[in-house]
Amino acid sequence: MEKQIIKTEPVLVKRFKELRSQPKESSLKLEFSSTFEDEGHREHLFQEAKKSFEFVFDKENFIHYLQLEPNKESFNYLKQIRRYGSILKAQFRFLDLSHQCGEQLAEFLSLLGKFNDGYWISPSQEIRVEILAKLNNIDMSVNFIDTLGFKEYARSRLNYVETLLQNTELTMVDFHSLRKGVRLFSNFLQVEASENTTDGMHWLFYSIFKLQMELGKIHDDFVSKGLKGEIDYSKSVVKVPPRIKDEFFKIKPFIEKVYGLEEQKLHSL
Repeated sequence: MEKQIIKTEPVLVKRFKELRSQPKESSLKLEFSSTFEDEGHREHLFQEAKKSFEFVFDKENFIHYLQLEPNKESFNYLKQIRRYGSILKAQFRFLDLSHQCGEQLAEFLSLLGKFNDGYWISPSQEIRVEILAKLNNIDMSVNFIDTLGFKEYARSRLNYVETLLQNTELTMVDFHSLRKGVRLFSNFLQVEASENTTDGMHWLFYSIFKLQMELGKIHDDFVSKGLKGEIDYSKSVVKVPPRIKDEFFKIKPFIEKVYGLEEQKLHSL
C-alpha cells in the first residue's frame, strides 16, 4: 500500500493572515537589529519562500481553477498563487546575483497578474493559454549574492522609492513602479516576519504592507476604469497622497536598520 505524503505547513503559510493584521505594539516600544547580515540566514529565508510557494501551488488545481468560469473560489485561489509567487520573486530580487528570478517564473507571474486584473471584467482566453504554456519547466534555482551586494541592491531600491516620492504627481508608469518598489520590500520582509516573532518585525512588515495596499487600491481603480474604457490607462497621471510619503519616511530608518544599511541608533517615532 502506497504511503500518503503529508506536507508540513510552512510557517509563512501558517502566519500569512496574522501578519497582515494590525499588530498590537507600536514602534515606540520596539527594538530593531540588523537581521540580514548572515548569509546563511538569507539563504534559509529563500528556501522558506520557495517551500511556501510549492506548498500552495498544485498544478492540477491551478489548471482547474484557471479554466472555470469566473467565481469567487477560483479567483481567491489564483490570487493566492500570485501572492506567494510574488513573495518568492522578491527573494530572487534581493538574494540572487542577477537580481532576477527565472524567465519562466517571471512571465508566469506577470501573466497571472494581468489575468487577475481583468478577471471580473473581461477574463482573457488568450492569457489563459499563455499561462498554461508557462507551467512546465519553471526554474527556481538561485545563485546567492554576498552581503555587500545584498546591501547595495537594497540601498538602490530604497533610494528609488524615495526619489519617486519626491513628486506629488506621477505618470502611470512611474506610479506603477512606485507601487512595485514598496511591494518589493513588503514581500521580502514577510518571510522574515513569519519566523521572527518579535513585535518589531511584525510592525515593520505591516507598516510597509499598509502602504503597498493603499497604492494598490489606487492602481486597481485606474486599471478597472481602463478595462471598462472610461480612461486611457497608459496616459493617466496619478496624484500621490501626501500621507504615503510621510508614512514611508517615518519607517525608512527602521528599514535601513534591519537591512544593515545604517549603524546609528534609531530614535523612536
